[in-house]
Amino acid sequence: MMRKIIIALLISFFAYSTNVFASLDLSGKTVTWVIPFKEGGGTSRFARFLQPFLTKYLPGNPTVQIQHVPGGGAIKGSNYFQKNAKPDGTYIFGCSTSVIVNVATGNPLVEYNLSEYKPVLLLPQNTHWFTSSDLSNGTSDLSKLRDSSLVLYALKTPASADLFHVWVFDKLGIKNARPIPGLSSGDGYQAFLRGEIHLSSHGAANYVKKVKPEIDKGKVVDVMTLGIVGADGTISRNQLAPDVLTFPEMYEKVNAKKLAGDDLEAYYSIAAAWAQASKSMLLPEGTPDSIVDAYTEAVSKMVEDPEFKEKAEKVLGPYPLIIGEEAGPILKKASVFTENTKKQLNAVLKKNGYVYRVQ
Repeated sequence: MMRKIIIALLISFFAYSTNVFASLDLSGKTVTWVIPFKEGGGTSRFARFLQPFLTKYLPGNPTVQIQHVPGGGAIKGSNYFQKNAKPDGTYIFGCSTSVIVNVATGNPLVEYNLSEYKPVLLLPQNTHWFTSSDLSNGTSDLSKLRDSSLVLYALKTPASADLFHVWVFDKLGIKNARPIPGLSSGDGYQAFLRGEIHLSSHGAANYVKKVKPEIDKGKVVDVMTLGIVGADGTISRNQLAPDVLTFPEMYEKVNAKKLAGDDLEAYYSIAAAWAQASKSMLLPEGTPDSIVDAYTEAVSKMVEDPEFKEKAEKVLGPYPLIIGEEAGPILKKASVFTENTKKQLNAVLKKNGYVYRVQ
């Protein structure tokens, strides 16, 4: 008899706990969305666009407050979130490639457990490389750059996502590619327009806004895109530049062989960090599955909202959001580089004279 009573009490307790979390109610509460960058950047714009839709669809229609904590290449804000976020549905994190790369490359200043965070959605992006019309024989042509005695490009720091440029140019045989350290992508683009560097890149939003008009004028030529990697590993062209070769296609063109083996493995790791998980919304370590489910349901409703559909492509780009279970494996692949990927990145860093090494 006593055994039955104990079992009944345990069942009641767990049922109660489940119901508490399942009925997430954020009425009258504030959800703090921590962004580890200054206001106005890509991750900030991503959060500000989603902000009113989260208020509309989260249970209880909470106030969503964006808190910018910039500094240290996204490490300051990321560490802040780790120390202060509560796993009760009132904190979310605006992650980006920089945050992921800090983990994947073993930055010793990292104090956040990214692998334990719960992804709600990922916003894929893509990288477009381009050059001036006098340094190319046409779209997706590298012959002049490969033969050039000097090809300058912007690289803010090798301890950032910019290190991927070093790997890409090495694999494409641009032997005389040399980085200009300390230049952000924005400053690098301005230097490119002034003719001070020869090869530049931008993400989707800036490509459409800033680069495409210059291409239409005949001043700038598309070189390639990183490529769109599907959940099944298929690689397709960027719909913003459907006539432009992807990196794997360019690799095959210049090397007379398909991207395969260790190089393909490294590409998938880089693409996961640089493109598939470019921007994301995460819940903190320890968040119950029921709260994750409530958020997932809210963003699933959000993407079907007519106003969201009308504005999303212009603000976020043409790539569909990755929601729920599919997001987890991508984030893991992005934040945990294989030993082969680390070896390849370190080899090109050494070749280019960098002291920095991926750990």
